[in-house]
Amino acid sequence: MNKVTVTIQGSNYAMVGEKTEKEILRVANYVNSEMDKLKESAPNLSSLQVSILTSLNMADLLFECSSENEALLNQVEELKEKLGQPNEEVEAKIAELMNSISAKERELVESKFEIERLNGIISDQEKQIDNLSNVTKGSKSEIEDYKAQIESLKASLEEVTERAKVAENLSSEWQNKSFNLQLAITELENRLKEGIVPITDQE
Repeated sequence: MNKVTVTIQGSNYAMVGEKTEKEILRVANYVNSEMDKLKESAPNLSSLQVSILTSLNMADLLFECSSENEALLNQVEELKEKLGQPNEEVEAKIAELMNSISAKERELVESKFEIERLNGIISDQEKQIDNLSNVTKGSKSEIEDYKAQIESLKASLEEVTERAKVAENLSSEWQNKSFNLQLAITELENRLKEGIVPITDQE
């Protein structure tokens, strides 16, 4: 137990409590300051009236703080419930995105293999053309067809790659929102632990 002598409105009082001397003095100084404000706004009040009105003002503030703390606590509980409950729609969307990403990755691999295969065919055809003095129109047409297929596959590959990036961004966005929600809960819990609540100005 700590025993501290404080001065309120010119009178000394011995205060005993579990709090530190600094905390006890801070409380006493706050009470003294509130009484000074009341005396300045209403100088005709007696010391007893000042004490009573200051007590009423502080009691009103205490009730307001208690209500705000209760509201904050309710918000924390609601956020905990929301975070703890599985969101079927979000989970379904994530599963859909993951499946889409997997499918696009398979398409990318298949497209790369097909391009390599066609490039090999073109390379063989070009070697044959180099060895021939006369190239038939059919061979030229076949090579052009292979080249057209490669260009088409390359375009498809770019489209598939872009879609995969979009799916990954959507998945990352959901994870960020979930993380921000957890931060909001932690902040509210810290505010409750520290007793930080808005204080209304007393007139």
